Amino acid sequence: MKRTKEHFRGCLLGEATGDALGRPVEFLRPNEIKKEYGENGITDLITDINGKAGITDDTQITLFTAEDLLRAETRGREKGICHLHSVVYHAYLRWLQTQGYPQDSEKDFIYDGLLITVKELYARRGPGSTCLSALSSGRMGTIEQPVNNSKGCGGVMRVTPI
Repeated sequence: MKRTKEHFRGCLLGEATGDALGRPVEFLRPNEIKKEYGENGITDLITDINGKAGITDDTQITLFTAEDLLRAETRGREKGICHLHSVVYHAYLRWLQTQGYPQDSEKDFIYDGLLITVKELYARRGPGSTCLSALSSGRMGTIEQPVNNSKGCGGVMRVTPI
């Protein structure tokens, strides 16, 4: 598989576009979708008054994941060290802040990064309670010591950048 910038960009744009397409029907049942959008369901992006289609928390977290994978790669190359799980965990803590969960002000490292400065990301877009509670617990889980016992599919949204 090719791994060029164009493929990476296309993957992220495809995820965001699919997310925006599905956002209006994310929590609807199939019969509700057909009633609202017809037999074929939703087939076009639904835009706001400014012509923009909204994204969900899935794209938000995907973007924070991508940002910190790049940061981890850079740190590894420049300093020869990087704990990938910690870097990505702190990305998710920054995302959590955009959802209205304030962080400990003594942890300045949480507030760095580019995405934390994008005001449009400071919007709750349907984040799952498992994700919110795990991140707000203040603990970084591991496979051996998980923060919760969720069996949901929320982790799928974070693999796009990988």
